[in-house]
Amino acid sequence: MESALTLRTTVPPELSDEGLVLHHVSVFEVEFGSGAIDTMRRAMREVATQTGVSYDDVMLGLSGHMYWVEATGKLVCVIPLPENDLYLEVPEDFWRIRERSRATH
Repeated sequence: MESALTLRTTVPPELSDEGLVLHHVSVFEVEFGSGAIDTMRRAMREVATQTGVSYDDVMLGLSGHMYWVEATGKLVCVIPLPENDLYLEVPEDFWRIRERSRATH
């Protein structure tokens, strides 16, 4: 079991391995633990500071490129940047698919 989020400058092996099943997920489908979301925000602020890309643009880019790796349970988020993309790996214990709400009438 992993215990931390990982920010990478190289493509994670999971995104290159054709034998693994990847699911593109929306930011609206994902729920992060409070510790994970705080860590992600700090990391994205640092990315914004170091790259000159606005924090809002970093977060917007991150939210559109999330992949659940079925075999590992890991969530891999691609952060598109002008020079080189970054990759945020979120261990399975730090996130989950949001339960669908069921409205009753």
